[in-house]
This record gives sequence, structure tokens and C-alpha cells, in this order.
Amino acid sequence: MRDLPPLKALRVFESCVRLRSFTKAASEMNVGQPAVSHQIQTLEKDIGLRLFDRNATVATPTPEGMAYYNRISVALEDISRATGALRQKARKPGLTLSTYPGIAMFWLMPRLSKLKQSEPDLAVRVTTAERDSDIPLNDVDCAILFGDGHWAGQTSHLLMPEVVVPVAAPSLACRLLDQPRSALLENGPLIHLEDRDQRWFSWQDWREARAPGSAIIDGGIEVTNHGIAIHETLMGHGIALGWKGVIDELLANGLLVTLDDEPLVSDRGYYLVGPAAFFNSRIGARLLAALTAGLTYHFKRQ
Repeated sequence: MRDLPPLKALRVFESCVRLRSFTKAASEMNVGQPAVSHQIQTLEKDIGLRLFDRNATVATPTPEGMAYYNRISVALEDISRATGALRQKARKPGLTLSTYPGIAMFWLMPRLSKLKQSEPDLAVRVTTAERDSDIPLNDVDCAILFGDGHWAGQTSHLLMPEVVVPVAAPSLACRLLDQPRSALLENGPLIHLEDRDQRWFSWQDWREARAPGSAIIDGGIEVTNHGIAIHETLMGHGIALGWKGVIDELLANGLLVTLDDEPLVSDRGYYLVGPAAFFNSRIGARLLAALTAGLTYHFKRQ
């Protein structure tokens, strides 16, 4: 055991080789790139050999580094599977699903009733977090996450593509429906979503696509997640970019009104993410069926 290198450095090394990028490895592990470089240097010092070509524009392993990766990646995968099996065994019977607050509140909870109808004795636990780094995929059965559908070592199923439209409560919408797009942007009041990673569509994106001549974007208010944005919109406090799928029932019941019928569409979306073994289980298959029942979103990217 004394011959083992630092295990954290091994995890970073495996990620860098697999992704061929220190930057992507840092993003996957939710750390800064300097921290990744430090771990690689630590591992190289421990081994006594260079593991990456420092002159390359991508993370290109040296021949020694590639040979090392081929040996340790198998071992790390075995450790991951063995640990996952024990964690699954240690969990109390039931289903644990993690996602973002807004998705849980306005989309997930109503659909879980379908699962409970087919599995009345199943204990379901839903946890929420605003950032992906706070959603522990190894400690839950599955999660609903936003992205491009690719998560290392996980299987994903699309639930909703990113399709957004500006919406407001009826009391506010009646004063805004006849206004041009530029007026909506300039006068608001707009509800902005805090998004440090710039993953979701923003009002800046909507301006570029729908009102490129607008010079001003109302500062409005900024909130930390979609759930708060929808709540503030329902209260009549402003205009938000609402997700088709999430807000469909609110639109159908007249609680929200669409201010522009032309949506913004991307290749991203919300996915149900988990191990392949989970989706092959009875509970996993029934959960997926419950969450995808009746979903018919077909949009071309704008």
C-alpha cells in the first residue's frame, strides 16, 4: 500500500487522459484548472516521469503516461463499480432522485404520482440542489440534469429539450402584449436567472435572436434558480424566460401567458441520468415510463 500514489491525483490523471483536456477535466471534477495542473505535477513527482507533453495544445499523454493510463483506468473502473454496488446495498429500500428546485417543484412532483400508482409501496425521496456539483450522482439512484446528454459512466434519457419563451402573469401580460420585442427588453420588468456557467438561455440570448436592434436590457431582478423565477412570474413581479414543458400546465390553466410565440431552441435539455443497471431494473424502467409519458416536444433549433 505504501507504493500507491495519491488517489486524488490518479482520478485527475484519468480524467485528463480520457477527456484530452485539463480544462474539461477541471469542469468534470468541479475544480479550477490550476488545481488539475497541481495534481498532475504531484503525480509526476511521485512517479518520477513526465506523463503529459507540455508543448501540446491538448492534454497529450507521453508514451509512458498512456501505458500507465491503460493499466490504472481498468482498476479505477473496478473500484467505482465495487463501491457503487456496496452503496446500493447499504441504501434503504426505495428510490432517491436528485434535481434542481424548479424542476422538482413545477415538473417532477406531479409526474411521480404516476409512478406511485404502479408502485404504491415504493418510498420515493427527492433531493434538490442549484448546482450540478452539489448533486452526488454516486449517492442517488438517478438525477434530472441539464446538459448535452453526455455524462461520464452514466446513461441518459432526454425529458425536455431547451425550448424557452417569455412569459408573464395575466395581470402584467395585458399591459405588454401589444408592445414590440425591443420594448419588452428595455422596459421589462425582466427576471434574470443567475447562471455563472452560462448554460441556459438568457435575456441576452433572446435579444440577439429576436431583437438584435435593442441597445438596452432592463436590469430587473436576478434570482438563483428557475423555481424562484417561475414563482416571481406567477406573482406578477416580472417577465421570465419559461421552459416549454415545465410551464405547459401553468399556460393551459391561464396562470401564465406567452408574450412571444417564437421560442428559442438549443441542442441542450433536461435528461434523466443514472447507471445503465438502474434503468434495466423494474423501478428504473417504470420511473422512465412515468416521466416520459405524453411528452411530444418536437422543435427545430432556431
